Amino acid sequence: MSKKIRQFCQSSMIFLSLSVLQAYASDQFVSELKLLNYTDSYGNVSLRHSKLIQLPDPLHIKGNLDLENSDLRLLPKKTRVDGNLDLAYSHITKLPTKLEIGGYLNLAHTHLTHIPPNLRVPGDLSLIGMPIKQLPHNLFVGGNLYLAHTQITTLPQTMNIRGDIYLGGIRLESIPKNIKVGGKIYQ
Repeated sequence: MSKKIRQFCQSSMIFLSLSVLQAYASDQFVSELKLLNYTDSYGNVSLRHSKLIQLPDPLHIKGNLDLENSDLRLLPKKTRVDGNLDLAYSHITKLPTKLEIGGYLNLAHTHLTHIPPNLRVPGDLSLIGMPIKQLPHNLFVGGNLYLAHTQITTLPQTMNIRGDIYLGGIRLESIPKNIKVGGKIYQ
């Protein structure tokens, strides 16, 4: 009897393990399938005005990702967008440290108060209307930087902006000598 019980327990454990693995795999597959419903033929994903969404981790979008005015609060820990990332008016609360972007990053009118250090944005970076008080060290922006209606009063010692900086009425206490700006600084 003991041998039969042991065999039953082993069979049950194997069945349970396979069920859990299958459920995990099917959740992952369903998430990717759902994402396909919002992807166009160029690899762009539009989830604009979406409610109650959760993105797969890791996330790699081959085009642009539009999450404007969505209820999304967190991006996956590993997020790569080969094109532009639009998070304007979204409910995003934190950016992942492993965020890779190929184009511009629009964070206008979000509630973010912190941007991770060493952020690299090959295109424009818009922070318009955010409650952010300081920029991260080693910020790289390949295009223009838009800071209108933020609470920023100082710039970090190490940042590289290849385009222009648009202050939009904010008053900087000083501009560090070590920052690199390829264009002009507009008030």
